Amino acid sequence: MPAPSRAKTWGVLVIVAISTPLALAIEMALRELMFPPEFAEVRAWLRPQITPWVWAMVPLAAVATVVGFSVQRRLIARSLRKLPPERRDEAALASARFDALMLSTSAPQLPALFATMGLTMGADPLPVVVTMATGTLGVVVQGIWALRARPAIS
Repeated sequence: MPAPSRAKTWGVLVIVAISTPLALAIEMALRELMFPPEFAEVRAWLRPQITPWVWAMVPLAAVATVVGFSVQRRLIARSLRKLPPERRDEAALASARFDALMLSTSAPQLPALFATMGLTMGADPLPVVVTMATGTLGVVVQGIWALRARPAIS
């Protein structure tokens, strides 16, 4: 299988980066369209209990980004170790980097998804937006690092 091009990697990275904010927008639209008006009262009642938990997702998204870097390095190394030495070339490295990027960018997105669920249940929107921005930034930073990093192919 040919190695993914840089353009394909950037394209997929953009899709991954916007997926969580897009999920937030869809959640908000569906809530407005499908939930009964009484649910606003339930959300208001739950807001004080849920908002602190959503604020906790902000640093969790930052930590998850750092964890994602570690996961990414380990996945790349593991993929290259599985190959015989004669097949460890730039194409194998690019393929391993792409696969690792797709998995590791899930880490900063998980807290953002939990924050979106918190918004559904009544959390204040500010921590949700901050978590979303932190998670999206984490995905982009991981992607830039993956495209610029030059691990050894040995």
